[in-house]
Amino acid sequence: MEHPQAWIETLSALRAEGRPCALVVVTGVKGSGPRESGARMIVSGGELVWGTIGGGKLELTAIEHASALLASGRALTETVAYPLSEKVGQCCGGEVTLFYETFPWSRRKIVVFGAGHVAQALAGLHAYLQTDLVLIDSRDEDEIRPELPAKRSWRLVCVDHPEEELDTLPDDALVVILTHDHALDLEIVAKAVKRDFAYVGLIGSERKWERFQKRLAQRGFTPAEIAKVTCPIGVSKHSKEPTAIAISTAAELLDVLARTGTPR
Repeated sequence: MEHPQAWIETLSALRAEGRPCALVVVTGVKGSGPRESGARMIVSGGELVWGTIGGGKLELTAIEHASALLASGRALTETVAYPLSEKVGQCCGGEVTLFYETFPWSRRKIVVFGAGHVAQALAGLHAYLQTDLVLIDSRDEDEIRPELPAKRSWRLVCVDHPEEELDTLPDDALVVILTHDHALDLEIVAKAVKRDFAYVGLIGSERKWERFQKRLAQRGFTPAEIAKVTCPIGVSKHSKEPTAIAISTAAELLDVLARTGTPR
């Protein structure tokens, strides 16, 4: 017999995976019904993933309705009463009331270009950021130093042209540029400011940023486009130690997430 609170653990696991789901609860039973009040099930991806409200056509109807609510992409609640008639394939003669609640969570993306010291230190704070964190690097994994940890809660993408990955990102992504190559940094910045990302941060000194601004202006970028970039990054600009930069940057990213909509 499944633990009565296991549905909470299932919701937590689905949230951690960023999988939208709907909770369906039996909130009322008149006459004879397939399950008692308080029975629950969880629907995700168009199918039952936990629990049951009694099976049969009623459960199938509820799964279809929960899936339709999830398709809206919004957090919704709804209560629906179902007479147990031939319409739902059951002839108990009673009535079941179901409460639906959707959880359309998906995790915001933080995309870090570069996988060196600062990027890895930032990735080490992934649990606190509560986002989908991706590190993108132009080097093969075995060429990256320091050596990457074998166990990761974040993803690594190794590609020849990292800047092209910007095309695949949603507008609410946070972009952090920490590569080992200033020329690559410039190309990523030049492409990123053509979009309206929630954040574009570039590691470097004020002198580096002054040089970048001149080069971007020479390429025809407008002051408004250039102003989309935060450089130097972090809430504090006083340390050059990788872990300190990462913590400072994480604090800045959390502030941006709070201002632009916390992780869903």
